Amino acid sequence: MFFLKIRGLTVKESNLEKTWNFKRDSKEVLSGVQFNVEKGEIFGVVGPNGSGKTTLLKTIAGLVRPSEGEIIANGENIVHKKIFERNAAFVFQDFDLYPHFSGRKNIAFPIQMHREKEIKKVSHLRRETDKRVSEIAALLHLDSAKILDRKPQFVSIGERQRIAIGKAIAVTPEVLLLDEPLSNVEDNLRNEIRHNLKNFIRKNGITAIYVSHNQLEIGEIADNVAVLQNGEIEQIGAYQELYENPQTLFVSLFIGERLTNFLPAKEVNRLTNGKINYMLTIRPGECALALEENSIVLKGKVSFIENLIQEDKKIVFIEYSNELFGVELPLEYEIRKNQEISIFVPLKKAKFFDGADSASPKRIYNLW
Repeated sequence: MFFLKIRGLTVKESNLEKTWNFKRDSKEVLSGVQFNVEKGEIFGVVGPNGSGKTTLLKTIAGLVRPSEGEIIANGENIVHKKIFERNAAFVFQDFDLYPHFSGRKNIAFPIQMHREKEIKKVSHLRRETDKRVSEIAALLHLDSAKILDRKPQFVSIGERQRIAIGKAIAVTPEVLLLDEPLSNVEDNLRNEIRHNLKNFIRKNGITAIYVSHNQLEIGEIADNVAVLQNGEIEQIGAYQELYENPQTLFVSLFIGERLTNFLPAKEVNRLTNGKINYMLTIRPGECALALEENSIVLKGKVSFIENLIQEDKKIVFIEYSNELFGVELPLEYEIRKNQEISIFVPLKKAKFFDGADSASPKRIYNLW
């Protein structure tokens, strides 16, 4: 069952102004965004800077008013509800902590505000608050003496970010909005905290929307991922599906930790002797230095070598049509800069896109 449904959500630049001055001709920051999120699901959002990721989170939270669309939570349209009526928590990229409170008080404060009407006796409230803070501290590796008992300005950036997560989940929300929540967390803790956070969301049935530039992180934590570009959703699916079966040129080029090779339609047409007139993308790992059946060949001098030591391989790039074009090779393969090489591109492994009359070229299937 879908707990959160976003329907035709549109936000204009004028919606971001505090005066709420709606201008009909203002540019759309989000345009007709639609998706569904189940209870307990972690829904990832990726996209380049300025694509509308943070604006989407702020709109769901109630910090930005949309010009069109619905935000349906648990069957109710909450688009006109006030922030405190939405039962949503927000982990901001810049932490948003109370500077005059210690880390402990930052986490404890929302618990006390939430439960003080239910628990009249001060001693009972204090005991329950302390218990909850201890649970959150264990989840996020927040040491009492080094972190919890200090004010935010006296702890590291990574520790402040962990306190901010704790503050958001201290009172279990129905919807959890996370904007780059682990970007500053210490490397030695990031994987464990991501795992703990994922389990916490699952266990408590929280509907989470998770924004990150780290695609490895998104691929590990998110059930489904939306790719956002210029305020519009290009594609939604599991990360592996986006990687293996992109439906648009943008998704093909954007998804993946490594550079994806690209050839314009004009060049593909020339290399295939007029047989194919579509744009082409292919990953360096799908190319070769040896001839394969139904391949086109690109010749050039090695301009750059990227050694991936932990993966025991390297990516060798030539400059072709003023763009880098790479092939993946074993790390021990001997090759040098400025060496002339030929990269073979097997067409059956490539993906093709039709850019005719389209701002977002769509995938062409069944060419082979």
